[in-house]
Amino acid sequence: MFGPIPLAGRAPGVCEAQGGGYPPRPGGYGPPGAPPPPGGYGPPGAPPPPGGYGPPPGGYGPPGPGGYGPPAGKPITGSAATMAMHAMTIDPKTGLPRGEKPPASTSAVVALVCGILLCLGPFTGIPAIVAGLLGRKAAREFPQSVGGNGMATAGMVLGIVNLLLSLIATAVAVSQLAAG
Repeated sequence: MFGPIPLAGRAPGVCEAQGGGYPPRPGGYGPPGAPPPPGGYGPPGAPPPPGGYGPPPGGYGPPGPGGYGPPAGKPITGSAATMAMHAMTIDPKTGLPRGEKPPASTSAVVALVCGILLCLGPFTGIPAIVAGLLGRKAAREFPQSVGGNGMATAGMVLGIVNLLLSLIATAVAVSQLAAG
């Protein structure tokens, strides 16, 4: 379909591919007599460039023998009073700073979002109730690591309201059709 196009002003038999460029030369690309470009890929069938691919320079490799952890340059040190004050700021049950709640579970967030989408009726009301039950169960069983009990409860209540409004709207629509 796309073949060589003869160019005006060239010797007969000299053709170039559509789009211009240099005519192909043996062993690679570029103007005739030019050395091959450094790096990159060579002509088909040629051996790969020497050296291969190594790890990227810089700090992008896997973690060292210590793994990921706190910065090695600044351990928590100080007098006995400083260490006691630091120990008072961490809750021993959760490992979080005192007063900070554990993050909400995914099911609690899903329950709240589905409960808020009242316009979709039972398509979001039923998932809001189910996700709310799962979120409350997870928050009750693992209070140290899973939060969002209030969020799950709110999503469940909104899901129930969603279903009730859907049932009322369906009953009104059926009565209108029967009367009319």
